Amino acid sequence: MEKENDSRIEKLEKQIQKLKKRPIKKLTKMKFVGVVFEPEKYKTGEAEINDALSNGFEVIRDFQTGSGIVVTLGKWEKENKAVKK
Repeated sequence: MEKENDSRIEKLEKQIQKLKKRPIKKLTKMKFVGVVFEPEKYKTGEAEINDALSNGFEVIRDFQTGSGIVVTLGKWEKENKAVKK
């Protein structure tokens, strides 16, 4: 039992050290893109999402609506520690 606890503690300590080494990122931009599920209209939303993804945005979440979905996109950048407020 004690060995299991020690093993868990060591594993958690390693995970904490990894998290401390990760660069601090800040959400700098958000974008909401609607995609309407109609044959003539879905390509517009699809193109906007693909464009945002190619510009460094990441999907945060999507919401289903009565006519399609709304995708929440966010752009994360390294936080400049000198500018912290």
